[in-house]
Amino acid sequence: MLTAAAWGTVAFALSACLTLLCMPLARRLGAVARPRNDRWHRTEIPLLGGIAIVIGTVTPLAAATLGDGGDPQRVAALLLGGGLIALVGLVDDLRTLRPQTKLIGQLLAATLAIGLGLRLPLTGVPELDMLLTLLWFVAFSNAFNLLDNMDGLAAGIAAIAAGFRLVFFQLDGNVEGTTSAATLLGATLGFLVHNRHPARIFMGDTGSLFIGFFVAGLSLVGGYPYSRGTVSILLLPVLVLLVPIFDTTFVSITRILAGRPISVGGRDHTSHRLVALGLSESAAVHLLYGLAIASGAIAYLTYRYGASRSAVLILFLVLSVAMLALFLSRAQVQHPVPERVQPFVRRVFDLSSIAQAAMVLIDFALLIAAYDVAYLLRFEGELGPMRDVFVQSVPIVVGCQIVALVTHRTYQGLWRYTSLSDLLRVVRAVTLGTAVAIVAIVLAFRFEGYSRSVFVLDWLLVTVFLCGGRVGFRMLGDALQPQCADARRILIYGAGDGGELAAREMLHNATLGRSPVAFLDDDPAKRWRRIRGVPVLGGAERIDEVLAGQRIDEVVIASGKIPPERIRRVASACAAHGVPVVRATMRLDSPDLVA
Repeated sequence: MLTAAAWGTVAFALSACLTLLCMPLARRLGAVARPRNDRWHRTEIPLLGGIAIVIGTVTPLAAATLGDGGDPQRVAALLLGGGLIALVGLVDDLRTLRPQTKLIGQLLAATLAIGLGLRLPLTGVPELDMLLTLLWFVAFSNAFNLLDNMDGLAAGIAAIAAGFRLVFFQLDGNVEGTTSAATLLGATLGFLVHNRHPARIFMGDTGSLFIGFFVAGLSLVGGYPYSRGTVSILLLPVLVLLVPIFDTTFVSITRILAGRPISVGGRDHTSHRLVALGLSESAAVHLLYGLAIASGAIAYLTYRYGASRSAVLILFLVLSVAMLALFLSRAQVQHPVPERVQPFVRRVFDLSSIAQAAMVLIDFALLIAAYDVAYLLRFEGELGPMRDVFVQSVPIVVGCQIVALVTHRTYQGLWRYTSLSDLLRVVRAVTLGTAVAIVAIVLAFRFEGYSRSVFVLDWLLVTVFLCGGRVGFRMLGDALQPQCADARRILIYGAGDGGELAAREMLHNATLGRSPVAFLDDDPAKRWRRIRGVPVLGGAERIDEVLAGQRIDEVVIASGKIPPERIRRVASACAAHGVPVVRATMRLDSPDLVA
């Protein structure tokens, strides 16, 4: 009898080989994805790669189930339901079905799986559980169908989800579940060999509907991992499948606001918005991979150690997703909100108000998390008898700190431009808030039953959490800055404040069409240092070497303190290399001079 790892290897090999055969088959049948305004790719790509995923998953899983001689009913339900929905997707790839027809096919496949025993044990009421299971299958089938919008995205996310399912089943000794997850993992990875950027084949609806259905079914194949109550039934699957849930929710809301049908395709998905904000296609996909791995790891910790132990990590994950959503809302996509609803959207969904409210809510959640972690650290992970003390004091502590943050005007700035002075203002506010909270607790409870070290830890954690959140928000903004593909390579002469300002503007303003690649400065202390990631390569004596070695297109003089003879020397060297020289200046005109 082969192990789950062996069956997964068989699935990988089978899927990788069959994908090669599906390419000419798709072209012969005319099943190709042609470039359209609402699609991402710009060349004809064959579809039907999903056939390889389906066969690569179903064949070894069926062989493993029959060979084990165990109870194959749940696996058979998953295979038959998945096979039916894959057939619906195949017909759609070949002939293009109407959305209503596809939905009917999805409902039939889900009904078949439910009738054979796959149900979500959520309410204890059989009829209601069957309805919720029906929605569960249909929702995730369509979620992966929507997620299949960029090279390697849907297959990679499915592989990550299957990998974490495999770990859960392995921990509980569930043979059927382990083998099911292993075969899906192997099949998606085998297809991903040919689907990663630049993709040579797409999975089509055959693959996206199948893997969505199959991943949803993995939550129901084994009862062991989800027998610990509602938290395990809902929380763990949501964490493992966070990326498709987030993408579907985000796209659905934005399309509803824009007055567009959810079922109609478009270049407004999470991955597309990340590219619009400045990431490359591969970087956008890898970022979503990282989010899926992080949420899956938190799901693992939650399952092993309980939701109470991982509550802070879950909170951080939620806040990270909220921050990502704020950035994505800024992206300029193909389908903006129509003019007829723009006034309503501006009134109800004013971004400045949302951003201010989001900052307060994020800080509020971080303050609670910090106080909770301080108690857990002080009492070695168990609150025990200190739980009542924590509950009665948390409103006082959090309330005092929020008031201090407001009075120190920490919410009047933009986190996108967080500076050292902003961080110092946060530290002063946190210090005052903690001191006032201690005084309030002394007056209210005489500090009886409280630990001084808890407040020291809380002050430290709050400082780290709040400052880290603001710095992280700025770093995310810097990472998502749009880049100009054909930007001119700029050498900046002068690595002082003026040079830093010029480099910052070039890095953050793609419309300038300039990219700083190096600094020159005559101060020996600055040589071989970096300013905003750009190296200082030496002084004016190295101008000829740098111009030749760095392929410089333009030299910017960014300091008014450079002696004229050195500027003439640099200009002469640039003239010899045919490189233009400009001076970076900032001018403030009086009102009567402004045209």
